[in-house]
Amino acid sequence: MLKTVKLSQANKTAGIAVTYRAGKANKYDTCPANCELNASGRGCAPSEIDAEYLDALLDSKPRGGHSFTFSHFNPLFWAHKLSPLKTVINFSAASIKAAAAAVASGVPAVAVVPVDFWKKNGNAKNVIIDGVRGVRCPDEYLDGVGCVNCGGEKAPLCARLERDFFVMFTAHGSGKTAAGNPDAAGGCYADGGRVAIHWNATSAGDDDGLTDGEKLRAFVKTLPPRSVLRHHVAGDIGKE
Repeated sequence: MLKTVKLSQANKTAGIAVTYRAGKANKYDTCPANCELNASGRGCAPSEIDAEYLDALLDSKPRGGHSFTFSHFNPLFWAHKLSPLKTVINFSAASIKAAAAAVASGVPAVAVVPVDFWKKNGNAKNVIIDGVRGVRCPDEYLDGVGCVNCGGEKAPLCARLERDFFVMFTAHGSGKTAAGNPDAAGGCYADGGRVAIHWNATSAGDDDGLTDGEKLRAFVKTLPPRSVLRHHVAGDIGKE
């Protein structure tokens, strides 16, 4: 199930287009069941990718604009399809060391860090992990910066395919303690607050007979040139 929003009103994504993706039976059903943030017991097998949706996702980049998303599925199943002309998929790594390793292998990546991470590191805005730079999401410390203007004219940081750094997000939401601990299951930020409201509504939406890929291809055609699109704020590229 796919929900599309032309102009997000959320704090971080205000001013850009976003989508939400969920399984019809359960919101987690497009996510990998082995995701460290997923304690629901639901989800796809580690290799169960929705190939039709993945191709549509990659092709759904606004004309003259930028598009990006995040996936907890292993990059082995999708990284070979990345291209400068397509949507950038970021590997949501289980740790900053895993994110650094992904970037070193040529895969864009992000990671979640504990709430006290930056304080322990002298409030630095970036760190070096195994020779790879980790950069804190600018929305977390710069007033007036969100996905719509992150990175200036070049592109939002998460929408840059060929980069030598990974992006770091501070754990937040009701499950932030678990999210910041790689050894604890659970902590998905989308399982609470406003994101959960949209995600639950997506799962409970009406089935109009179209696949998620078909809906997405039709949606991106309605966006103005130079738009920024964040795919599946909640959900992933797995089969429903």
